[in-house]
Amino acid sequence: MKHTLNPNLSVMFNITLRYFVIKGEKGEHMWSLEIGSVHPDANGNPIGGKKIHNIAAKNLDEVIETALADLCALISWYPLVSDKEAPFVDNFSPAGNDISISSDVRIVIKDLLPSAGIDLSNMKVILNNSVQDFNITNEMELVDFYYSECTLKWVTPLRVYSTYD
Repeated sequence: MKHTLNPNLSVMFNITLRYFVIKGEKGEHMWSLEIGSVHPDANGNPIGGKKIHNIAAKNLDEVIETALADLCALISWYPLVSDKEAPFVDNFSPAGNDISISSDVRIVIKDLLPSAGIDLSNMKVILNNSVQDFNITNEMELVDFYYSECTLKWVTPLRVYSTYD
């Protein structure tokens, strides 16, 4: 495990997933997860481990993520480096001239490490049709979000085309 603002510190965690069948009438099936590290906590004491019982396959990723976050909160990740670079637009589509008015807009934003992550709360998205600016910030849909990369999409509103004779 690495902290995005400390690329020099790496902490190894051991993860063990065990499957039990408890004897009895129904032969109850149970999963048990153990996560631990030999890395010391912020006070220099052993972190130890975490045991989680009665895990289902559908929430295994979430259980592991929560357990790791709890254990990582005990570690001193200092010294942290500064996040000096702002996130940037890595890709967008459509691009160019003669874009159809019914085209959807897709934007990929990235933040290079070391990074404090992407904060979308102050982002503004302005669409320009060569005549006027339109603030479409509140209409953007978050498609994918990872710590240092996110994809946003804007779907054009329903358009009604009429023809006159």
